[in-house]
Amino acid sequence: MSFVFDPSPDLARQVRSALEDEAAQPLNEVQRRAPAGCDYFSELEASIGEWSFGYGVAWALARASDPMLPSSAVARIAEAAVDDAWRLFSDQGWTALMAEDRAQRGPVDGDEPPAEAAPQVEAEPASDLGEFMAMVGRSRARRQQQRATGTDG
Repeated sequence: MSFVFDPSPDLARQVRSALEDEAAQPLNEVQRRAPAGCDYFSELEASIGEWSFGYGVAWALARASDPMLPSSAVARIAEAAVDDAWRLFSDQGWTALMAEDRAQRGPVDGDEPPAEAAPQVEAEPASDLGEFMAMVGRSRARRQQQRATGTDG
């Protein structure tokens, strides 16, 4: 038996299938154990969880298809696959999800003050993903710094 497959269309199809599988809901347990008053995740929080789950599926399948592939190549394959699957799975781009979340909850630590009456233009989905991933990276660095200084609450 062989697990070798063409990573492009097949991998994106497998990721989309995993995202659509109702049995694969990684946030259900977290939500079930949430404290009183936290009855649901925002659309942004749920989307981040789903996207991360999809990326993990893509990473695992790409790694399993070629265990000797460099991590950077696995990451490119996984990102391309989850990006393709996400466009078919979600009807909202990351920019819209983040803007909606900030409008409902207000700014968070690290947000820049709003620009002076500058018109906002919806970015293309590919740049939305890049912007989102950059924000995730900054968030990780901020959390690591908070842990190192003991200010993580």
